[in-house]
Amino acid sequence: MRSTMSRRSWRWTIAQVACVGVVGGFAFSHGAVAVMVFWFAMGPIALVLAALFGVGVLYVIGMMTPYGSPLTESSGGRLAWASGVLVLGTIGWVAGAVFVGAVMPTTDLLWSAVLSMIPFALAATLLAGGWASIIAGILAVLVIVSAVIVR
Repeated sequence: MRSTMSRRSWRWTIAQVACVGVVGGFAFSHGAVAVMVFWFAMGPIALVLAALFGVGVLYVIGMMTPYGSPLTESSGGRLAWASGVLVLGTIGWVAGAVFVGAVMPTTDLLWSAVLSMIPFALAATLLAGGWASIIAGILAVLVIVSAVIVR
């Protein structure tokens, strides 16, 4: 008898992307302040520690959802996936923060968290492989084009 959530199912991918979006969104919207405080106290080493913590948290998400992406099925792949999601999500987060700050500045932490979820969810979807990657690529292009049009 085969389990309904056995291997490479869209359910695993959705669970993985949702977890990454929620964790990345709240960590970056609220954790950025903590990193800034530690930056002033410890210097650049605070960024290294934050990056290691981020990769560790994403690695655990990859362990919990091993069939969400071909990369998360092995331990080495999970490390590459976690690093890729962190780098791509951070680049998207910075670009989005610059854009949102210029177009519609906000101080609402919940709104910031929701907006911070998007780049990390897109990064995880991009690394999911198959149709999910194609959809993530199309969504990323649409987000960038709409940002340019709104600007």
